[in-house]
Amino acid sequence: MDRRTFFGLAGGGAALGLPPLRLLAQDPPAAPFNEMTGEQTEAIRKGLEWLARNQGPRGAMGQSCQVAFTAIAGLAFLAGGNTPTRGKYASNVKKALQFIVKCCRKDGYINEAGGRGMGGSGMHGHGYALLFLAELYGMCGDINDEPEFDESLKEKINRAVKLTAFAQDSNGGWTYDPNPSGHEGSVTITQVQALRAVRNAGLIVPKQTVEKGITYIKKSTSSDGSIMYSLGQGGGGSYALTAAGACVYAYFGLYDAPEARKCMDCLYSFITNKRSGRNNHDFYSAFYAGQACFFMKSQNRSFWTDGYDKVRRDLIQTQDKKSGGWLSDSYNGAFGTGCATLVLQIPYRYLPIFQD
Repeated sequence: MDRRTFFGLAGGGAALGLPPLRLLAQDPPAAPFNEMTGEQTEAIRKGLEWLARNQGPRGAMGQSCQVAFTAIAGLAFLAGGNTPTRGKYASNVKKALQFIVKCCRKDGYINEAGGRGMGGSGMHGHGYALLFLAELYGMCGDINDEPEFDESLKEKINRAVKLTAFAQDSNGGWTYDPNPSGHEGSVTITQVQALRAVRNAGLIVPKQTVEKGITYIKKSTSSDGSIMYSLGQGGGGSYALTAAGACVYAYFGLYDAPEARKCMDCLYSFITNKRSGRNNHDFYSAFYAGQACFFMKSQNRSFWTDGYDKVRRDLIQTQDKKSGGWLSDSYNGAFGTGCATLVLQIPYRYLPIFQD
């Protein structure tokens, strides 16, 4: 039967009391997106166990960059609904908090006291630590009943915010050390993310600091939507910095800004391998790409259903199934495991910053 004969017969369906063909030909509704799969849940379980097992007696993670890695691990525990007083990993959250608190200096800088290149986390670590403290404050309120607390958690956060504001370059970005001379994208995202978390928690963030940070990212967005390593560098940017830049736009609700749309479209092309430069073992990239896909889903559902799904599948596949850690991060799992476990728990929405 040819196509014309088929449609001629189909047209007589109404005379036989049959439903119109257009109703029969409708596509079935799309299957709902499964935000949390069984495989994902198992990967999270193993990842959190790895973090707990490898946390040092002082609460620190890793052998270097301990402020950064401890803060990210602490966020991963919080993302599972754990707090210093509640949950399977309550003691791990508490130990992570105690370590970070001991690294809070009087000038507000959160650092291990080692310079960058000498085991210290630099301003990267300061940003992650401030994010951890702000999220903990947002979930639990103030905490000042620990012996090592010489001031309230709120006061420590306020000091850290002042340090961040002081260290901002006149161009609006931040660099590796806490001084206002120099700027690059990967440090800038850590400060902006932390400031958003602080503001979410109801604490004061200087408006000018935020506005200058946003302007920096806007100016760093190339014509193709990728984010330059540093303002004025020119040329296209990497998957990692494009993911981080997309998060900056999302953190401050700039979903409709032309630069944000271009940036997210570019990121999506990286995630779906339509653009080269992606590495499945790049946990820094996955850390931000997974968040950007969550935040930007209101603009395009595919960012979440396809983009996040691709990120999580890659993470699950790269997990060491025996130990439960993500060990191909050049830090023996201390960085990769925290990043991966945190991203896989985004759908739980326990962290204030992950609330729709």
